[in-house]
Amino acid sequence: MKKKSLIIFLSILNSFFSQNLFAKKYCTQSEIINLRIFEKNNYKLYSYSCSTSEGIYLKNFLGNSNKRIFLNEFADFAAKESPELLAVSVYKAKTQKPPILITLHRAYYCCTPQLEGNIYKVNLYQIIGNKNNFSIRDVTNILGENSEGFEGQSEGQVFYKYKNIASIKEWLEVNYK
Repeated sequence: MKKKSLIIFLSILNSFFSQNLFAKKYCTQSEIINLRIFEKNNYKLYSYSCSTSEGIYLKNFLGNSNKRIFLNEFADFAAKESPELLAVSVYKAKTQKPPILITLHRAYYCCTPQLEGNIYKVNLYQIIGNKNNFSIRDVTNILGENSEGFEGQSEGQVFYKYKNIASIKEWLEVNYK
């Protein structure tokens, strides 16, 4: 009886571990970026590179000494190269509106007859609170369809306007009032 129970237990345990062996996500911290939101270097963006059986994706968190909040994930498993966090910045409006955290991701496509170039993804987050306590609100929708774009060759040359922080801040200067 004990031997049979042990075999059943080991079978269940083996089944559990073999399923998790292939389903696990492995993440390593790839970057920590100091940000000045309410005062100098009081916030950090933590970026992790995670791998699954499908490929590599990025996971980003915003935090201070008291709290850490999940921001976003960026994955493009069809891309030729691993995705990258291209830029991070904070935009502070001249009005009393909350500051905006900007993240810009990129993935490279190549070697197909139709596409060669970069896919860009912009995320915008309002940071609400103060230096001790904060929350975020995703406001990427204010960019509309312009929050994502492609630049490269696709039946001719294609350009994407918001592939750097300067162009995004310029757009916010005019439209975030």
